[in-house]
Amino acid sequence: MRLYPEQIAKQIKAGLAPCYFVYGDEPLLKQEALDELRQAARAQGFDERHKFDADEGLDWDAIFDASQSLSLFSSRQIIELTLPDKLDRTASDRLKELLGQCHQDLLLLISGPRLNQQQQKTAWYKALAAAGPVVPVFTPDARQLARWLEQRLGRHGLAAEPDALHWLTLAFEGNLLAAAGEIEKLALLELPQPLTLATLQQQVQPHYHFNPFQLIDPLLQGKVKRGCRILLQLRQEGVEAGMLCHLLAKELNTLHGLQAALATGQSFPQAAGSLQIWSSRQPLMQSALSRLPAPKLSALSTLLAAADAAVAEFDDDTAWRWLYALCVGFFDEKPPIILP
Repeated sequence: MRLYPEQIAKQIKAGLAPCYFVYGDEPLLKQEALDELRQAARAQGFDERHKFDADEGLDWDAIFDASQSLSLFSSRQIIELTLPDKLDRTASDRLKELLGQCHQDLLLLISGPRLNQQQQKTAWYKALAAAGPVVPVFTPDARQLARWLEQRLGRHGLAAEPDALHWLTLAFEGNLLAAAGEIEKLALLELPQPLTLATLQQQVQPHYHFNPFQLIDPLLQGKVKRGCRILLQLRQEGVEAGMLCHLLAKELNTLHGLQAALATGQSFPQAAGSLQIWSSRQPLMQSALSRLPAPKLSALSTLLAAADAAVAEFDDDTAWRWLYALCVGFFDEKPPIILP
């Protein structure tokens, strides 16, 4: 059963499941989900806790010893296990064996990184999903972030005017941990309510953060202003231009492949299926193709080749200039700007 973080409180009222798997790339939401489960478990007598972390190496024998031992001071225990990015065959088999030992006095709290669709088809993931709720935690997009910030402010007795709330979403996009800390500070200041834009700009230091993968979707959607903002922030955060060239090359190659398949008379679903494009990404690709004809895609590939050549020559400034021109070029079918 899939369970989202905001649904945990309702689910545990009906009783704790024997196992929970919390996974994703948002550290604050992951930590709070695990804390909520720990608190519920303590309230139900799970007083003993053993923690095992993949970063320190997984000693499966020690995990099994802990799961089978009983303390003199507690008859109920929690086994916490942090999984690595990948599980080999042995680890997968041992995990499935551990899941088979679940009982009412043993709670397994398992956490892991963000998983792609292929990983969610593995035997070990399916075993986790069968043993108890799986709880994905993802960084909210701009629309979801506004709702999250509004709820977070309300939790601390605060409210914000619409323009102030919009500013907060820009100031903390991709960094919920910093947003939570700033909101706690605001609650201590006893400021007039609702919070105004001027008040927030005076009291709050922006801490937004992006990862390279967040650059792709705005470009496919034609949201060039947002894409360029992300690109400039990625450079400021020290992301390598070569890494972005690799990601963008993959997307452009996919668009070229789709366009070639459509030219042969295939339908879009057929073309997307043959290229193994996830169903969730197909609308983005279709939107981009409707805006970017073949000559424009070829021109964008030329810009990318220029950026890649600058990377090979260790000319970082020129590489970033070409990448910026490439991002702008995703806006419409007009020929892109060629840098001097």
